[in-house]
Amino acid sequence: MIKISFRPFVCVFFLMVLGVAASAELSFFMIDNFESGRFDKWYKFGEMTAGIVENGTPEGRDTINESCGDYSLGLKGSSLNYYVGGIGSDLNVDATLFSRIQMDIYGAGGEGKIKVELFDDDNNNYALEQDSDKDWIPTNDDKWVAEVPVLGRGFTRVSIPFTAFRLENPGAGDGEWNPNQRESSGGLLKIQMIVLTNQPKGEIETRVDNILLTY
Repeated sequence: MIKISFRPFVCVFFLMVLGVAASAELSFFMIDNFESGRFDKWYKFGEMTAGIVENGTPEGRDTINESCGDYSLGLKGSSLNYYVGGIGSDLNVDATLFSRIQMDIYGAGGEGKIKVELFDDDNNNYALEQDSDKDWIPTNDDKWVAEVPVLGRGFTRVSIPFTAFRLENPGAGDGEWNPNQRESSGGLLKIQMIVLTNQPKGEIETRVDNILLTY
């Protein structure tokens, strides 16, 4: 009688499943999609209003809106010298494998843009030192910024490569994009998003959702 063993096949199949799972796990890092109905991992600054809002049902077929789930983070307010306010969240993540940040932005009223700020750790202490007398500019770590417009009504998926970010505080850190957790570095320490209007004085209402790091 010929005996057939399935053990090698099972092992190979199991390893393939593990490989696919690992690949899927590393394909993106979700910062927040707000489906918890809370935004307690974020802090707010400025006079801007921030709160969880229901996305509702889109008119017609809107695949981006459908992917946003039930909730997003609503941001609105009036500007003084373009500035409305902002939100931020601590990350402390190794972003070496990723090449961009992606998010869905909803335009609901007014015109403006969102300034995205990323901070990497250059003095290897998992902390971001800032000068409160100089608009909270980092003193030992790099601050990288990019701006994206808030477009018309509805969600727009925005993908910003890290290469599009510019250094805003030269001389403070090493001036290189290195969000890796190596040699006691905290990697990518923090993200902030500043809401701005296109006019010195104006009003704006927007939402953000599905904020993630990806390839």
